[in-house]
Amino acid sequence: MTVFLFITLFFGYIYEDIDSLLVDNDTLTICGNHQYLHKVHLKNHGDLSVRAATGAPDSTGWLLLDAPLIVITDSSSINGSERGYRGAYLNSHPWGYGPGGGNAGGVSGGGGGGGAYGGDGGVGGDLYGGTGGTAYGDSADTLIEMGSGGGAGRLSAVDGTGGSGGAAISLRGNIIEMDSSSIIADGQTGSNGSVEAGGGGAGGGIIIWADTVSMHSCSMSANGGDGGNTMGYGGGGGAGGGRIKILFASSLDTLDMAYSVQGGAAGLGDTNLPVSSPGNSGTVYVGTFTGLAELIKERAALLSIVPNPVRSILKISIEIPAARARIYDCTGRVTKELWLHNKQESVDLSELTQGIYFLEFDNRPSETYKIVKIE
Repeated sequence: MTVFLFITLFFGYIYEDIDSLLVDNDTLTICGNHQYLHKVHLKNHGDLSVRAATGAPDSTGWLLLDAPLIVITDSSSINGSERGYRGAYLNSHPWGYGPGGGNAGGVSGGGGGGGAYGGDGGVGGDLYGGTGGTAYGDSADTLIEMGSGGGAGRLSAVDGTGGSGGAAISLRGNIIEMDSSSIIADGQTGSNGSVEAGGGGAGGGIIIWADTVSMHSCSMSANGGDGGNTMGYGGGGGAGGGRIKILFASSLDTLDMAYSVQGGAAGLGDTNLPVSSPGNSGTVYVGTFTGLAELIKERAALLSIVPNPVRSILKISIEIPAARARIYDCTGRVTKELWLHNKQESVDLSELTQGIYFLEFDNRPSETYKIVKIE
């Protein structure tokens, strides 16, 4: 991994190598899978910002930090608000993106709020208001997902655009410590419209997963975005709240923790017509897990990648076919794009040089699989 060092006038700095990531009184924008041999440390208002999902390989809308020790202190933060699945913004795609995307209003109607990896989105206002997106995922497994986008308000064309969902943020380690800091993955408010407003973007997902978890005077939020307002007829539907999971194997120590996964408020419009509705609240789950064996068992049921390390032919077995995937290297450069039509596929990797690569599926954006290529 490339080492880089920035020095600011305020003596803030960022340092990263294969062993550690340190952000001290500075801001770093990243996304994707980041694994370190020793630790991650954010301190003195050190901030990580998740790069928004755009479909590009270096703009995923999700962040995984994996290190033996992760420490976040001194009013530091990880911010993934409005970085998840995009809200509707084009006439050619008036529905929100993501598995719980809000529907657009009909001939006239406010956009539906995005559904989340937590709660349902609310319906848009007016006679033909867009329906809210449906919640998805499981509140008690070891996965996390981005929030879906809100639908557009329409009056035969897009009026108010939908809000984007919150990011998916995963922290995995042996020891995770947080003190006086925050993690945020809120959805975006739908845009106001001249006649019909857009639906809110759904709250994202946050997972803390470690053997030992210690969190004091911290906050986490994955709230749904509010529906947009209009001086016309149809306000946007509020979006569903997201999902927060705290998983630990041996020890959990929390003091003055605040969790928030509220659904977004309904947007305002003409009260003489059917009004929009708010989004439903998401979920917070705190519980134990049995360790790495649980992750291996869970993934084996859905996906198998053998052999690994691999010399030439990689065999991929997947439960649900017609999956689009990509392989990228440690710099984030995409080296191979795949479309898996069958439950079992063979992929030729002989042209890749020796090294570490990562496999990522479009329909499972919060998970990344490491592939070791050997000669």
